[in-house]
Amino acid sequence: MNGKKALRPVQLLATALPLALLLLAGHPLLPVEQTGVTAPSDLAALPPAAVQGLSFSVATGGAATETGVHPADILGIGGAPLISCENLGLLCYGASDNVDDIASLSFGDDFGDDDLPSLQFSVDGAARGRAGSAVRSEADCTPAEAQADAFQTALDGHNSQTLDGDGAACANGEGYGLSLAEDAAADMIDALARDPCLTVDLNCDGTPDAPFYLTLAPGSPTLDLIGATAADILVTGYEYTSIVWAAGIETLGLAAGDAIDGLCLSEDGDGVYGEGDVVVISLAPGSPTLAQLGAEPGDLLGIAPLRKIASASALGLERADNVDALICANAIPQATTGELYLPLIQQQ
Repeated sequence: MNGKKALRPVQLLATALPLALLLLAGHPLLPVEQTGVTAPSDLAALPPAAVQGLSFSVATGGAATETGVHPADILGIGGAPLISCENLGLLCYGASDNVDDIASLSFGDDFGDDDLPSLQFSVDGAARGRAGSAVRSEADCTPAEAQADAFQTALDGHNSQTLDGDGAACANGEGYGLSLAEDAAADMIDALARDPCLTVDLNCDGTPDAPFYLTLAPGSPTLDLIGATAADILVTGYEYTSIVWAAGIETLGLAAGDAIDGLCLSEDGDGVYGEGDVVVISLAPGSPTLAQLGAEPGDLLGIAPLRKIASASALGLERADNVDALICANAIPQATTGELYLPLIQQQ
């Protein structure tokens, strides 16, 4: 195979082979192993690469974390662990209120795929979405379901659903199921990234082969252990303690009390934060920098200089909605116009 590792079923689907080839090869459309996506009998409904190639984590306090999923596990479609907390150099054991909780995640390869939606994101349980948006439809379910879903947008004021928490249609009926709860004890997606097997776990054995980047929720014990905060971007890997890759206050221009809860990052390959790296973030509600910039928790912020580069309305959200997970595939719009789409926004 030209030196490449064998791909698991989810990756075979994510390569977007023509459906005709699947049929000629005699492959039935069966449930996808490890990821739990049930491939439907209708060929037109085969999960697209944008859906198959995602991973995520869930916030503590939902049904999943009450039944054994760790808030620092990286999960695949269907809720199966792809990389467990134990393989991330994080603190995984102890009382439920004293373990690490991934707040945002990136494998350092954002902004490089024009075949995917410009932006994929998730929101918290209080989000409403603009009228007519997929977020609004899911938020209007009883109980609200948007927090267990993933959405996509071309940053044109609209959004659509790509993943659904439990796969049962309340409103849109467009998302593939994640095996998450959407009842009164609903799970909440709080980090999104691409499939780790494409970059940081090339043999798909659940053990990272390369470092990757994350932020941790306030109260995560690793923050105290290494003297970091929820505004710092950490780099971590297998069997070593996380370290600060970019300090929120000293390097990113953030303020004490800020918490990064959405992260897109392209690392230039030298392993240290510098002018060749591209960073886009969102901040959690209550972060002081939001007030300083006149920004909201659904706005996207660029770094160096720290500025608002896309408004919540461009994502099809209300001003007060909180974006708590991000994947950036390609361009980010210039915030001052809301219309001009630019190549990668790098540090000035």
